[in-house]
Amino acid sequence: MVLLFITATVVAQLAFADRIRAGVSVLDVDIGGRTRPEAAGLLQARASSLLRQPVILKLGDRQWESTPRDLGLQVDTDALLDEAYGVGRDGTLIDRIADQWAALFRIQRLTSNGVDVDEEQMAAALQRIATEVDAPARDAHLRLGRSGTVDSVSIVPEETGVVLSQAESADRVRRVLTANRFPATVELASETTAPSLKAADLQEAKGQAEVALASPLVLTFEDRRWSIERDDIVKLIGFDRLPGQPVRAALKPEALMELLANISREIEQPMVDARFSWSGGRMRVIRDSQEGHVLDSAGVTDQIRDRLFTTNRVISLTLVATPPRVSSNDGPNLGVGELVAQGKTAFAGSVTEKQQNIALAASRLNGVVVPPGGLFSFNKEVGPTTLASGFKTGWGITLSKTGAQTIPSVAGGICQVATTLFHPLFHAGYAIEERHSHLYWIPSYGQPPLGMKGLDATVDEDYGLDLQFINTTPDYMLIQSRVENTNLIFELYGTKPTWDVKIEGPVITNVVPTDRAQMRQPEASMPGGRSLQVEGAQDGFDVTITRTVTLGDDVRTLPLKSHYVPSHNVVLYGTGPS
Repeated sequence: MVLLFITATVVAQLAFADRIRAGVSVLDVDIGGRTRPEAAGLLQARASSLLRQPVILKLGDRQWESTPRDLGLQVDTDALLDEAYGVGRDGTLIDRIADQWAALFRIQRLTSNGVDVDEEQMAAALQRIATEVDAPARDAHLRLGRSGTVDSVSIVPEETGVVLSQAESADRVRRVLTANRFPATVELASETTAPSLKAADLQEAKGQAEVALASPLVLTFEDRRWSIERDDIVKLIGFDRLPGQPVRAALKPEALMELLANISREIEQPMVDARFSWSGGRMRVIRDSQEGHVLDSAGVTDQIRDRLFTTNRVISLTLVATPPRVSSNDGPNLGVGELVAQGKTAFAGSVTEKQQNIALAASRLNGVVVPPGGLFSFNKEVGPTTLASGFKTGWGITLSKTGAQTIPSVAGGICQVATTLFHPLFHAGYAIEERHSHLYWIPSYGQPPLGMKGLDATVDEDYGLDLQFINTTPDYMLIQSRVENTNLIFELYGTKPTWDVKIEGPVITNVVPTDRAQMRQPEASMPGGRSLQVEGAQDGFDVTITRTVTLGDDVRTLPLKSHYVPSHNVVLYGTGPS
């Protein structure tokens, strides 16, 4: 028997010298006795078939059809073939003989190597299902609505949520895929989520809301009355909940502020600072100060919070006085005693509308006093730049699909006012809080002695572009402005700061050459027969001016950066009625 066993083993070794051992099966395909190329063809066909088999994913009464391939199953037939060919060839002599006879009598089924699951692909497939089935828990909530013509407050009950348990579902799918038994069905796992707010928690808030909506709120001031009706009261109602307590209705202060804004404009009186003229060492009042009166927002909020959910529905509005920052009586005490800095630009040759706008804007800034630590806003001090306030339609710069473009604009030209004021502020070392450059460079803004390339300022109230600075000195500053012939002049009076100012630049980079050919464009707002050059050709460029202000150990550095696009020689010709 031993001799027979040895003989059979040797015969088998010789018979399967270049073939897979008898009895070896991979992916349920018997490849024993096959050469590697023969077995490779069979395994590739089997793998392709397996990856296309249907896999049904079920959750309750819903199901989704997929395939092993779509769920991430990967079959490496080369690795499987290597494992199959190694049966009876790998290991010690005893291992090889044992594997050979084991394959012959109990058929080797090999799938351990070469079969894997792409976890990311499987997770993505489950996530797509989750987006369909996940239904988060819904808290109970109040519905403030109407039933016919009757106002109603109702409670919408809570709903329990259900979500796909992706980790458990992935385990179930993985076990089915690696078992290689297809077609297959996988029961996915899910879990429920409980709502955090139930209908019983809203009963008290429901009663409060019903009281709040039962009748209007009435606001009174002197002999005037405003009624806040149901639709607006709904906007005021919010809901709060402390841990372990039911929900209570509450006032939403931010909604109340929106509601009070229109009323405030009717009854409030703005604070007005005094303005002065300094000449010959004397301060003269050119605009009297005025105490302001603003709505007592905190008081009104407290009253409405107390009464919104009661039957007491009448609230009296009160105003709070706001004293001016600079009073008419402050002139002798402002300490204005010397010229700090002066800026000057010319607007000779400008159209009449621009000249009028420059003069009007300059007059609205004349006499402004900026207290120590005070913030100056160009837009605030000039006020509305509208036709109704006296401004004319001039020309302004906007950004279009083709680049910067000069177009008709109400108050066009006041950017020269902002630039002329900006020059002495910058050179004198004051803290610039907000400044914006023009879309393209205007050479007239570089006029000496203070002008230079990149030192300009544009303003536009509609687009939120402002010129702002902070008076960081301990002294008051007086701004005086005037127009002399075709020159605009700004003078800053007060006490000269003791800091040192150093300015470097301008440093110009990224120059973009422009097309200097003349461009004629029709303009319907101009009468026929009139033409006007509104734009001159200038290259585009980037520019940086660095200002360093030093006071002892305190050093402030401002890198003033500007970007300008190319401008062109644009002449408008009128097409409107002559």
